[in-house]
This record gives sequence, C-alpha cells and structure tokens, in this order.
Amino acid sequence: MFGKKGALAVCVVLAFGMLLPGLGHAATSSSAMRFSVLFKQNAIPADFQSQLNKVGATLVDSVPEIGFAEVKADSSTLSKLQGIANVDEVSPSIAWKLPESHTVPLADTSAAKPTKKSGSAVYTTNADLYQSYQWDIKEVTHDRASYSLGTGSHKTVVGIIDTGIDPAHPAVKANLLPGSMNFVPAGGFGGEEPSETGDPNAIKDLHGHGTHVAGTIAGNGRIQGVAPNIGFRSYRVFGTSSAETSWIVKAIIQAANDHVNVISMSLGGYDVIGQVFYVDPVTGEKTNLGNDIADLKAFKRALQYATDHGVLPVVAAGNDAVNAGNKAQVNDFLNTAYGGNGLYFVGAGFEVPGSLPGVVTVSATGPDDSLSSYSNWGSGFVDITAPGGDFKRYPNGDWYTDMCLSSYKDGGYVWMAGTSMATPKVSAVAALLIDKYGQMSPQQVEQMLFNKGVDAVTGTDTAYFGAGHVDAYNALK
Repeated sequence: MFGKKGALAVCVVLAFGMLLPGLGHAATSSSAMRFSVLFKQNAIPADFQSQLNKVGATLVDSVPEIGFAEVKADSSTLSKLQGIANVDEVSPSIAWKLPESHTVPLADTSAAKPTKKSGSAVYTTNADLYQSYQWDIKEVTHDRASYSLGTGSHKTVVGIIDTGIDPAHPAVKANLLPGSMNFVPAGGFGGEEPSETGDPNAIKDLHGHGTHVAGTIAGNGRIQGVAPNIGFRSYRVFGTSSAETSWIVKAIIQAANDHVNVISMSLGGYDVIGQVFYVDPVTGEKTNLGNDIADLKAFKRALQYATDHGVLPVVAAGNDAVNAGNKAQVNDFLNTAYGGNGLYFVGAGFEVPGSLPGVVTVSATGPDDSLSSYSNWGSGFVDITAPGGDFKRYPNGDWYTDMCLSSYKDGGYVWMAGTSMATPKVSAVAALLIDKYGQMSPQQVEQMLFNKGVDAVTGTDTAYFGAGHVDAYNALK
C-alpha cells in the first residue's frame, strides 16, 4: 500500500499543544535573563533604547503594533525596567516549547485492511491512506459527504502559526499560497540553532508538526483534509527548539495584515496572575520574579489586533489533562510540574491563549468520541471539540491507528495525537463556512460554527466539549 519506499513513521506526540513557562530563562541563572516589557500604549517609545542603556539592558526584539518588547538584563534589573516611563508590565519571558516526540517505525503495512471506499464523485484522487486510516477526517466530514457541499477555495485562507511547512509535500503543496513567512531569527532560540539564518523565506518545516496540521486542514492526495481545496499560508515560529513570545505575536499580526480569514494555532502555554518565585538551589536566595502577565497581555493585544482585522483565531486547549476552567487547579499543576527546579507559583493560572477572549478553544476526542486522555477541559474554557486521537490501547495491537494520520516533513506521513490535531479540524470548518457564505465578522463565524457546525452537546458535557463535536457536513448543509 505504501509502495517500495519502505517504512511509514508513526509519531506519538504526548505533549504538544502545551507551552512550558519560559522561566527556564530565569531558572538557570540569577544573572542574565529575558524580560517581556509591555507599554501602556500600542507603541514603543522613541527613547526606549536610551532608557535601556541607562539600566544596562539590551533590546532583543520588539513588536510596536502592540507596544511589546523583549530585553535581556540581569535579574536585579527588574525593578529598573518597571520604572521606565509608560511601562505597563514587566515579567520574565515565556519560552514556548516543542514537544518530546516518540516515533515508532511501521515496517510493513501490506496487511492493513482498508475501509470501504466512499462513493463520492467530488473527490477523485488516490487517497489510499485516507481510505485505510483517517477515521478522524471521516468523522468530521461524514466520510467526505461534506465535500459535495464545499471543499473550500483559495479565496479563503487559513494562517497556520506553527513549525513551518514542507513546501514540496505532494499532499499539501497545491494549497500552499504565496506569502508564507519565517519569524525565527538568526541563531534561533537562545542562539543555539546555528542553522537558523533569519531568512524570512525560510519556511521549511524542520519538526514536522506544522506540515501535519496543514494536511489536516487542506490535505489533497494520499491523505485528505477537512477542506481539501482551501488555501493556507504558513507562519513559522519554531525551529527545532523553543520560541519566544515576540515571534508568535509577530506572526499573529502579520497573518492579520495578510488578510487571512482564520488563524490556526496548535499551541498553548500557561501564565500566572500572581507571583512567581525562584529559589537558588546553591545559595538558597529567594527571588521574586513577578508574574507572567506581560506575555499574557501581549497575546491578548495581538489576538485583539487579529479580530479587529476580521480574523478568527482557533487555538488548542492543551495536553495536560487539566481542568483549565479552574484557575487554582492550573496553578497547582504548574507547581507540580515545575516546582522541582527552584520555581514556585502563587496565584491564578491561565492556559494561554485558550483562556483569552475572542478565540475558539478546542479540546480533543478519541475514536469513541470521549474526551482524550490528555486533553485539557473546563467549563467556560472549552468552546468546541474535534477528533485529536488517543493512545489508550498502547501497546496492544494497532494502537497507533487510534491517533491521527496526516502529512509530515520530508514528504512523509505520521500519526500524532493531541489537541494540536483537533484544532486544525475546527479551523478548516470555520474556513469552509466563510468560503460558502461569504466574509463575516469573527463573531458571526463563531456563532455559525457553534450553532450550525457541531453535533451539539448539553449539560455537564459542555465542560468537556463546549458547544459540541465539530461537524463539517452539518456546517455546510
């Protein structure tokens, strides 16, 4: 079934969709740190550089559209940065992490039993991998019945903010539009990625995650996406390591300026409204690091910028099995997960950007439509759900087929599981609604998505699934 090229990699992603607090910037040393600085206005003051010179800080990056900057300074400089005129918030910068991925080679797929082929007359390409394995796309599209109602077009564009794209991948290249962009600077994260040149045209996916997301949205070949003729642009904010907040908010703003219709962000992290403390393991010295609210507010401003420009942001709920609607539980999770490296958190914890206004937050389900074992959830937090796969059967039988198969870097195909895999399905349905019914405000798209584009749920199920299970066929009929 897979020809003579051999094995198909099986990738199990247990953690993507979660961004770890970038207090790793702070935890390794009490000296050099990165701080996020947010000004009261959506602008960077003209004298900011001279003010940084006075306090011994170095400007690393800035996003003038939302009055946000990242600087490098000694930890003792925090109060001096807070004293700069018109500064609203200063806090340690967040490092956005890539997942620890586990790959399992599938040596022989010849014995795989394909499912019964659809009789759709709309879609005629081979789609052998779809036929055999893409239970998740079949569920959302009613086994391609939705394709007879709409497959999208290049007049509607999804902006994928992720790890980039394999521009030559046969399953996605036809729907990749000009204007994709790289936001990873020369040297990459912390100057530790020497292959990164900072070329804005360097969109090639070095990780594979972004190409998987793109295939889920707009796959058109051996695998199929929810919207196999929709246009997309790739905004690369990850190399092979972490990402800075400024890279991601720049990508959000660029996508809005490019007039995309939907932003798909299969990423997320945590901020604390309260205090973050670091205890030096050698000296025992306790340092108050403030909180993460500068990054939270920067995301809020960037997302507001997007919605003001008519763009609907769709984001992942996260993969930590946390009730993210309960801020105290999120804070407890942060202390459990990161307290061992000298950090501890006091206050209310927020999953970001899923907790912010104006976004559609997506939880994940497995093949049985139950909440995936890893998915975050929470009343007032989750807006909608989609198949993200699971691995409850591991290591028994063909357990990996409970995950989601899609395109991957270097022309490959892999299975992944996560709210990262659920999010693009919702992004695709939102784009299909716009493509069929015409340009709408983000609020109108959201309302139509929740009212028309779901198998609705009620009662206690809303804490897990929001308005319901996304359904492309219902959305378009």
